Amino acid sequence: MVLQGILGAVCISIFSVFALVSMPETKIFFQRTEITEAVTEESTYIYEEQNTVTEVTTEEISSVPKSSGKIVVIDPGHQRVGNSEQEPIGPGATETKNKVTYGTEGVKSGIAEYELNLSVSLKLKDKLENMGYTVILTRENNDVDISNMERAEIANNVNADAFVRIHADDSENSEVKGAMTICQTPSNPYNGGLHKESYALSEAVLNNIVSATGAEKRNVWQTDTMSGINWAKVPCTIVEMGFMSNHEEDMLLATEDYQYKMAEGIAKGIDEYLRNKE
Repeated sequence: MVLQGILGAVCISIFSVFALVSMPETKIFFQRTEITEAVTEESTYIYEEQNTVTEVTTEEISSVPKSSGKIVVIDPGHQRVGNSEQEPIGPGATETKNKVTYGTEGVKSGIAEYELNLSVSLKLKDKLENMGYTVILTRENNDVDISNMERAEIANNVNADAFVRIHADDSENSEVKGAMTICQTPSNPYNGGLHKESYALSEAVLNNIVSATGAEKRNVWQTDTMSGINWAKVPCTIVEMGFMSNHEEDMLLATEDYQYKMAEGIAKGIDEYLRNKE
């Protein structure tokens, strides 16, 4: 890509990331594109790309997010059809769980959790990319078959700076509502050494969700029962956005406005956590 200008040029690197999953092996491909940004006395520039001449304004150039060099992997929880085949709950474990489940659905909205999770994840991806992060989704549609272990391996294979799993909750008690996050305990036999970082990520995300949405704050639940956390070799949190078994919260989660607020809160929490690590 060549950008012609009068005074000089500054180079910006943008990474497009493609996650291709083939069972049982996961491969991550990166494509690098170089954009040369010219600084000229005029407000409009011309660049050539694959023999096509395109007009670009200074405003468009300045709006290109600068890569932070950090990678966030987002896992939209569940999928359209669950897989009841078993896999170990962690490396070397004898205990097993279903590879992946269908999830829950809205008691009033009727929306499937796997649909809600993907909808919020796509919004979250856009917000994080606008902040300059490289973002990988473990899935971009509902018709997949990716186990919880395989989802964690996607994050492990790119050495993600944060692995964020998007879910919604349910309860037999329809009065229960609110958001919470989940991480491992310090004594987790698979990755307890990541507890401090995972807890910090979980806490930052939860606090910012509450600020952005006004949701009731529950807690950071520390447990070693989650396969997708146990297989992670990077800081990880599960976000439980709210209870689809609560009529009021279910209908809120079904709205675009609330989903954007949720995505904004999660993105700010991730950003806060990663900035505090610097």
